[in-house]
Amino acid sequence: MAPAAAAPRALRKRLRRKRKVALVCAGGGITGAVYEIGCLRALEDLLDRSMLDLDLYLGVSGGAFVASLLANGLSPRQLYDEVAARSASPFGVAAAPLFRIGIGEYLKRSSRAPKVLADALLAALSGEGRNAADAFFTLFQLLPPGLLENSGVQEYLAQLFHDHGRTDHFSDLHRELIVVAVDLDSGEAVPFGDNGWRDVSISKAVQASTALPGLYRPIRIGGRDYVDGGVKKTAHINLAIEKGADLIICLNPIVPLLNDLAGGPLRGHLSNRGPTWVLDQVLRITLHGRMVYGLERYEAEHPEVDIVIVEPTRDDMRMFSYNIMRYSARHIVAQHGYRSAKRQFCEREDEYRELLGRHGIRVGNPQALPDTPDAIPWRSSMARHLAVSLDQLAAKLAR
Repeated sequence: MAPAAAAPRALRKRLRRKRKVALVCAGGGITGAVYEIGCLRALEDLLDRSMLDLDLYLGVSGGAFVASLLANGLSPRQLYDEVAARSASPFGVAAAPLFRIGIGEYLKRSSRAPKVLADALLAALSGEGRNAADAFFTLFQLLPPGLLENSGVQEYLAQLFHDHGRTDHFSDLHRELIVVAVDLDSGEAVPFGDNGWRDVSISKAVQASTALPGLYRPIRIGGRDYVDGGVKKTAHINLAIEKGADLIICLNPIVPLLNDLAGGPLRGHLSNRGPTWVLDQVLRITLHGRMVYGLERYEAEHPEVDIVIVEPTRDDMRMFSYNIMRYSARHIVAQHGYRSAKRQFCEREDEYRELLGRHGIRVGNPQALPDTPDAIPWRSSMARHLAVSLDQLAAKLAR
């Protein structure tokens, strides 16, 4: 922990410069990314500072996808309208398949079958304390390092940036963007987009950050293998603090369910629903527990930094019941994210007015927000692009 005098010194240093605001988008799969887009749409309506006008964007896993779009100037209004429109081509770009088997990798692995089978058989018959079960698990060597590959994420983002006149290079961004992935062989978190990590394309960095171990194969960049950024930390808020953020708004879509055994909607134990419900709850407990521990540590070590966490409530059955990789329910989840953020600001309005006000951000009336945000009324792509350009101009003028 930092010395006691460090916090006052850091506070004086921060007060002498412009206040820095960061947005951290935590992981949560496809469903989590869509939930975050709904929250961003509400924040865009509530706050007098646009979500396009922040100083730092940091994304992890599914949140890296969202952060990369914001840093590239795509507004929360546009993001929300696209995910809620149920279109097969969001943003006018044909969605590349996110789930690809990659037959070539399976064929490559199958060529090793004779040797692996022979070694397994010899081990089982050698009397070295191994049995048939050990031989069976040896056969896992024939499987690729992930069941699927997620090159569709990189292809889609690269095409989207190209078609909308955006950049796929960190160094060309007007806003600071950090995409976190984890080096599989060293176990270290890598902040793509930070100093020394800008050579990789944004779309490739997001692909690496979303490579969920076991489901997706690790992504090789510069001779190193990378996996999902959430493996080491849920949100990596510490990186935003290290970059000098005074205010951090963190969107966290994953919380464990508080199951009311007496009168809750499940009417019984989670285990009654089967192993997928158990595993999902355990994952959420683990991820959320790490975040709570991190927040307690940051509060103690960096009292000069304010952190606002926007997340579902513990009794949120809707977010719990949707699989994190479910894309078909995106319009429902986006609406739910909007209402969830609205509800949180309604319940903590006075607290947020005071906290955000310290950073020059005014909060509107959350009670006045509609249950569902108004969609962009224009259907033509030209009108939509003009509306987004006006949103960006308004954000700059407001700044």
